[in-house]
Amino acid sequence: RDRLASLGPDGPCPTCTRPLGENYRTVLDLLDEQLETVRVDGAYYKSRLEQLEEMPPEVRALDERRRALTTETGALERKLTKVQLAVQELGTVARDLAARNDRLAKVLRDLLQVPAGYDAARHEQLKSEVKRLTPLDQRAARLGAMVEREPMLRREGDRVRVDLERVRERIADLRERRAEMAAGAPGEYEALRDEHAEAAAEARAAELAAVGAASESAAARSALASAERALADLDRMQKKLDALQTDKRLHDELDRAFSDLRTDLNFALRPELSELASAFLTELTDARYSELELDDQYNVVVLEDGIPKPVISGGEEDLANLVLRLAISQMIAERAGQSFSLLILDEVFGSLDESRRHNVVELLRALHDRFEQVILITHIESVREGLDQVVTVRYDEERGTSVVEQRDAGASLESGDEPGASDDVGFEMLEAGD
Repeated sequence: RDRLASLGPDGPCPTCTRPLGENYRTVLDLLDEQLETVRVDGAYYKSRLEQLEEMPPEVRALDERRRALTTETGALERKLTKVQLAVQELGTVARDLAARNDRLAKVLRDLLQVPAGYDAARHEQLKSEVKRLTPLDQRAARLGAMVEREPMLRREGDRVRVDLERVRERIADLRERRAEMAAGAPGEYEALRDEHAEAAAEARAAELAAVGAASESAAARSALASAERALADLDRMQKKLDALQTDKRLHDELDRAFSDLRTDLNFALRPELSELASAFLTELTDARYSELELDDQYNVVVLEDGIPKPVISGGEEDLANLVLRLAISQMIAERAGQSFSLLILDEVFGSLDESRRHNVVELLRALHDRFEQVILITHIESVREGLDQVVTVRYDEERGTSVVEQRDAGASLESGDEPGASDDVGFEMLEAGD
């Protein structure tokens, strides 16, 4: 604001390097308003920090009491779980013991019925008797089968005798007809023969039709069996579908619950993340951009004069992602109640200009109370002047191995190690406060 006031309306803007002209007074008023907001908010937050710096004794006592009760409750829940498992196991053991006692009683009864002692002579006598009776038993089985078949054989014999009598009558009838035909007209025999041949042809056709009908019947039975199997499969799949639908309803309910939880977390975390990221963005851009917001999908939105900037460059996008990651790391550190021992940033300078690279290094140095050690991985040699220690890893083509070299940040490269001459991978280590 002071620089703008000294340069005047026609002077170059420190941020965009263009004269402000008629917008000069508007920009000054906006900066005055922002400065006043910062002073008021700073005083308010300073007073709040002083108020909240020390926890009231009664709150501290209640917090200790809550922590002790939580620990005691957890121990009691674990003990209750063990007792419930023991009760279930006791029931199982009792049932198993009762079954084993019943089995033992039965075995004891069987043992009491077994004669005591062993008579070898009696054993041999029984073996000889069994050997003698085995053929008789087999013959008895065969005779029994024949006796069982005797009624069926009698019925079959009666049927055969009836059929034989019928055949004999048929033969006598045919003989009489043959005698009549021999005494009758000369052409009658040929007519009957043709009629017989036609009837035989029709009989063969009927037999073929019967065979076709039998095939169709077999195919129909096979189709019926397939249909029954398909119906059983359909019933099984329907039951599986019902089970899956039940699982789906459960998963939908869980998804809804997780969505509600995510919404609540977004509502609680996004404002604080946006505030922390905006503070980092202000430092890294020399106050050109001072505000950054996150939508409900955690997409980064950069604001310029309170208006979302529709298009940002690749470097600005990388810068916004960097401040968001720093804000998340700081929030985790604050939630943990202690500083992070290590922060690693991989290739964060690629799309940044020289001034913003310097701002990133200075910001990381300013965060030494939150991150005890910061490691930067980069191919850009110009960054190493602002770091404490530099470790270079390069590939030695002659030996086919990687070579690690550690130098002070201000030391020059060795001969042959020209920046960009080979695709080496370098990383710089910044130990805050070292």
